[in-house]
Amino acid sequence: MQHQIKNKPDFASLHLQLDSGESVVTESGAMMGMSTGLTMETNMKGGLMGGLKRAMGGESLFMNTYTADSDGQRLDLAPASPGDIHHEALSGTIFVQSGAYMASTPGVEVDSKWGGAKTFFAGEGLFMLRCSGQGDLWFNSYGAIHEVHVEQTYTVDTSHIVGFDESLTFNIKKVGGLKSLFFSGEGLVCEFSGHGRLWIQTRNAPSLAGFLHPFRPVKPKND
Repeated sequence: MQHQIKNKPDFASLHLQLDSGESVVTESGAMMGMSTGLTMETNMKGGLMGGLKRAMGGESLFMNTYTADSDGQRLDLAPASPGDIHHEALSGTIFVQSGAYMASTPGVEVDSKWGGAKTFFAGEGLFMLRCSGQGDLWFNSYGAIHEVHVEQTYTVDTSHIVGFDESLTFNIKKVGGLKSLFFSGEGLVCEFSGHGRLWIQTRNAPSLAGFLHPFRPVKPKND
């Protein structure tokens, strides 16, 4: 299977070429276009419970599997949000935030993992996606993706986390005192410890929502 990521980092798209018998699993709704020699099958990977766990992790209940009937079949994919795409030749386990998973080859298992109450209080939800096995994995971000090699500790705003290696541990904490927590604009942060890679995004949805809020049209109340 050949792959190419184009239009980085603002509006990245993924372009795959599959030979006969090769397959790729994608998030529902990611397909832009495809060759006629591809067969698509929609199902719940891991059965009903597997689908429900992924749904709790912010992904679709169903996933699409594309299989090539002959050589040289093309599949074009794009994420829902404008931003970047990262390719990982996976051999082990990494975690990605909800909504970041895009596609993978059949050797990669995607499952939801309980992130603990601390992730809920950080505004990140209760589940993360655990991607494990061997194969190709593609995940996306809102904005460009920046890779950080953590050697001891590194602190990042929770809304900028895209994914991280299993070798890293993390702790949700506040920056400074109560005044900083409520008025610095940073809120809670995530402190990663250990040795491994961390992927962060250069934009985050809560900041965009805050920027757009004053421009929302407001319907006047009837007297």
